[in-house]
Amino acid sequence: MSYETRPQAYDEAIKILEKKDHRGIAEFILPSVKEAEEVALEHTKLSVPDMREMDYLAKIKLNQENFILHIEFESAYRSNIEMQKRMLRYYTYIKWHNDLPIYQVLVLLKKPDNVKRIKNGINSRVQGLDVMRYRYGLIKTYDIDKYDVLAQKQVVLYPLRVFMKYDGESEEEHIQECLMVTEGLEDKDYYFLTLECIKRLYQKGKYEKFVKEEILMQSALYKDPYEKGLGEGIEKGRKEEKVGTIIRFLTKRFGPLPLEVKNRFPELDLTTLDVILDRVYEYKDLDEVKKYIQ
Repeated sequence: MSYETRPQAYDEAIKILEKKDHRGIAEFILPSVKEAEEVALEHTKLSVPDMREMDYLAKIKLNQENFILHIEFESAYRSNIEMQKRMLRYYTYIKWHNDLPIYQVLVLLKKPDNVKRIKNGINSRVQGLDVMRYRYGLIKTYDIDKYDVLAQKQVVLYPLRVFMKYDGESEEEHIQECLMVTEGLEDKDYYFLTLECIKRLYQKGKYEKFVKEEILMQSALYKDPYEKGLGEGIEKGRKEEKVGTIIRFLTKRFGPLPLEVKNRFPELDLTTLDVILDRVYEYKDLDEVKKYIQ
């Protein structure tokens, strides 16, 4: 049997963890969320041109205060500038769609190889004046003791223990222990998701001998619907979100759209929708849009 992973499998793993316990993920970031009156997942597929969808977006009501929690999980941190710009772009897109206060957090899963000091914000000054001070929270998963998660029984975080600190253990002992913890859970999806996280860090030779196929096959995620249907569903969802975003933007600019224009967008392919979306601020009138939907 091959345990090779698909390129998008890791991102799917994070999304599935959120669906299993989105409140638990929020509590990992903000422990005070345990007292929240409401934690509701928001739609994360905002169509940000040339960027992937957000990892986690939730509306939270805590002590009568409403705010948006946005989390990004990152295992391949390349540079401060790249991440700062990405987080700021996400912030502006969230703000465009929702006027609530936004609390952003970057969760670093793997310690960067080439960045010694992680910066989590931007200070902008012009002619001695403070133009902008922008900050987001930072959690370094690799500095968290993986056994603290076990002590607190934060099951939704068990797959992410792979990225956490493991003093006094070899890599192979660490891998084996992370798998053993999840193989005893009733929900075998956590075993599957732990393996997906392991694949993110280690080559097959490091973990293959520890994988128990009889447990892996008990996970619903192991079956064809995960490999095929979920991918098709994700693509369909992305298309629907792009269509919705285009309609909202054009309606704000030009008022209610004619039905013959509005009903044409769902029939277009993703490439054409991306072209329309990238130029949405440039159109002077609907006639310029219509040339894409003939």
